[in-house]
Formats: sequence, structure tokens, C-alpha cells
Amino acid sequence: MSQRFIRIGAVAAFVAALLLAIQFVIGIGIGSDFTLMSKTLDPARMTAFFQAHADALIALMTADDAFALAYAIAFIALALYLMPRAKWLATLALVFALATALTDWAENSLTLAAVQTAAQKQMLDANILLILFWLGQMKYLLIYPAALLFAVGICEDGRAGKIFAVSLVLFPIIGIVGIASELFELLKVLWMLALLLAGGIFMWRVQTRT
Repeated sequence: MSQRFIRIGAVAAFVAALLLAIQFVIGIGIGSDFTLMSKTLDPARMTAFFQAHADALIALMTADDAFALAYAIAFIALALYLMPRAKWLATLALVFALATALTDWAENSLTLAAVQTAAQKQMLDANILLILFWLGQMKYLLIYPAALLFAVGICEDGRAGKIFAVSLVLFPIIGIVGIASELFELLKVLWMLALLLAGGIFMWRVQTRT
């Protein structure tokens, strides 16, 4: 794998971290209502929520689309780095990672459609909200095995690899606990930010020594 592409992957990870931080700020601006997106399937409440925060949600989905592209590039670089010594593991991890990005884009597209529907004073369909909820859960259920597989692949890369690998292993644990705990739900987002920065640093260090 070329040194240049590893560098591109590192930069993509840093860009993804920045975009995640931007989304976090937008979410804070929306306020406590933001939790409705993962907590309720009530059409009336969600229609009112989309109407009240239409502009912020459009900005959020735009940033999330770019975020998904950035982390997909970072994962491709990481998988290609691992290919020479762990081809099948890297390939499977990449399949899960890219499936996550595709699921993320699908969720964003459907959310934008729901925002436009609500903005036109139409009640949201309960089935649409159910699909949105399902997509929101699936993108994490897909990225968790990817994180574990990448952790196995890089754990032999010296001290930096071991630290990054442990961080990757902890991610699904935090995420699963976050289903029942709002504190861990917040920690999951912060951990994602830390993982992206760690991944960027790891790949940057790798490309400097190749």
C-alpha cells in the first residue's frame, strides 16, 4: 500500500473527527429534544420536532453525509494497510465499515425526506419513523464488528497499535451499554471522536515509517 494513501486515510480520520464535533455542536443547539430521534416513534411528536428544528437538522444531515464519506475513506486506508498480513480479516472489517457508511447515508436521506414532509405540514408516517429507528440501530450494529476486527488486525503494531486496538474493543462495549444509559450514550459519541483522532494519529505514524 502506498504511503500517500495511508496519509490520505489519516487526514480523512481527522476530517471525520472535525465533522463529528460539528454535529455534536449542532445537537447541543437543538437541545434536549434531540434525544427524540432515538427515543420515540410517536408521529405527532416527531412531526413537531422536525418542523421546529428543520434548518438545524438539514445542517446536521449535511455534516453527517460528509462525515460518513470521511470515515469510509479512513476505513478503506486502514483495511488496505492490513491486507498484506491479514487479507480476510481486513476485507471482512471493510465490508462491515462500508455497510455502516451506506446505512448512515440511507438514514440521512430518509431523515431529510421526513424533514421536508413535516415542513409541508404533513403528518409523518409511523412506518417511516420505524425505518429511521432501525437504520439508526443498524449503523452501530454494523460498525461494532468492524471495530473488533480492526482491533485484532492492528494489535501487533507495537504500543500504538495495542492502545488503538484496546480503544476499538471498548467502543462496542460503551455503545451497547449506551442503549440503556444516557450517560454512556453521550460517552459513545465522545469515544467515537477519540477513536477517529487515535486512528488518524496511528495511520500518520505508520506512513512516516514506511
